[in-house]
Amino acid sequence: MNKVNININNDLKINYDILVKKGLINDTGKLVKEVLRGKRALIVTDDIVDKFYTETVKKSLEKENIITSVCVLENGETNKNIESIYNIYSALAKNELSRKDIIIALGGGVIGDMAGYAAATWMRGIDFVQIPTTLLACVDSSVGGKTGINIKEGKNLVGAFHSPKLVIMDSDVLNTLPKREFNAGMAEVIKHAFLFDKKLLEYLENNNSFDMDFILKRNCELKGHIVEIDYKEKKERMFLNFGHSIGHSVENAAGYGVLLHGEAVAIGVIFAIEYGIKKNITKDKSLLERAKNIFAKFSLPTEIPSNINLKDAIKLDKKRSNDEINFVFLEDIEKPLINKVSINDIVNLL
Repeated sequence: MNKVNININNDLKINYDILVKKGLINDTGKLVKEVLRGKRALIVTDDIVDKFYTETVKKSLEKENIITSVCVLENGETNKNIESIYNIYSALAKNELSRKDIIIALGGGVIGDMAGYAAATWMRGIDFVQIPTTLLACVDSSVGGKTGINIKEGKNLVGAFHSPKLVIMDSDVLNTLPKREFNAGMAEVIKHAFLFDKKLLEYLENNNSFDMDFILKRNCELKGHIVEIDYKEKKERMFLNFGHSIGHSVENAAGYGVLLHGEAVAIGVIFAIEYGIKKNITKDKSLLERAKNIFAKFSLPTEIPSNINLKDAIKLDKKRSNDEINFVFLEDIEKPLINKVSINDIVNLL
């Protein structure tokens, strides 16, 4: 079994393991029992994942005498809202979960974000476990403790920091992903490679089949290291926003669900490299072609759709300060750089 330990040595004393192994979902009960302080668990999942994995997880938990209930939400980014959170709260109340009990987030990033936010706010905070079922959730949203929901004005504008007690990653689960979902997850893998790991980028460029346990573990190590040194996103963790300023805005302007998050991030990464070249920050102009080629390898978009208006969406970027945002550029591979730029400067480039 591959293990990545996240140890955040701040006032919160956060410490948890990310476990990576084929077939690991079958051991959920034994693993959860080790971190459960109470006797009850609520599985939060969506109506697609429910058909594949809920019964397996539920039986595994019940085998360890954990009283288990299930809350099934509608799939999709459009349902990542306060109404879904109310549904989770209702399930928690109905099934009498206490502060010592636990929420199991079984699904992709949307489910992880919502279950985590519910856990952060129910009785002022209860424990939760992540079982990510998409590649994007494995390499991104399940690592780092960010939780949240969308409102009509923008993505993730309501949220909290709340780290899981455990992350269970079963790479076999990725075999049931639609190709488009898998490719969208690879966008975050590629982003991490450009930011932090030249050898990982070369591995992705030079191979057509991949050791997914290696990819999951390596990406968790890369992101986990950044989270450990900057949990609340004051400095280094901002690097992870590479491609996200434009990416989130594209996702919002297109309408949630039209573009997958990873697809929007791919567009954002290309924009960031182009912007860096124009401002003479990105010295190696060949990085642009290299990025376009690796995204094309996974059928990911690289151009802003012509039928959307980004200007209003960009102005709602939650990372803005007055009329500026901290924009992540790439001087070179493994050399990210953050500069304050005006929102108007970005708008003028569109």
